[in-house]
Amino acid sequence: MNGIGLCAVFARQGDWAFDYALGLARHHKTKLNIFHFLESPYALRRDVVFVDAEKTRTTQVTPEFIEKKDKEMREMFDDRLGDYVEVGFRLCEGNDEFELRKCFKKGDYEVLVIGYKEKGAAFGGTTTIEEFAGKFKGPVVLVGPDFPDSYFLNEAAEKRLSDLLIPDGRWRRIET
Repeated sequence: MNGIGLCAVFARQGDWAFDYALGLARHHKTKLNIFHFLESPYALRRDVVFVDAEKTRTTQVTPEFIEKKDKEMREMFDDRLGDYVEVGFRLCEGNDEFELRKCFKKGDYEVLVIGYKEKGAAFGGTTTIEEFAGKFKGPVVLVGPDFPDSYFLNEAAEKRLSDLLIPDGRWRRIET
């Protein structure tokens, strides 16, 4: 395996997904690529993004802002990574779906891991997380929503089950 992708989700399910993705990367001795998407109040424009979790305040995207957010993201994960150094961080300004597909096609990762906050959760502003995962060409593992050892897989992930280190009976297919 040549890379694990992790979509950073700032919720308990995101923590579970991080733990699973890091364990998978360690097991396969491969790079963990962590993606974080800046959210914008606009569907097409990405030059203005939210700066707070409540999505009430916005700011212009500048090189200084990108540098600040990148540093914050690295510091947030640094302690949890421990001695694992095969990690890449990508702060994305574009559309979630497009960016993740592009990076998959480039070979940045073989398996995508995402925290599964709830059934029907919005993803990328245009679809649900289940629809995204169901249509994604590569393996997708959703972790959660209620337990850290609960996994939902798309069809491509089912074909790679032996590589995913998921115990029997702990996974189900993603329902779109």
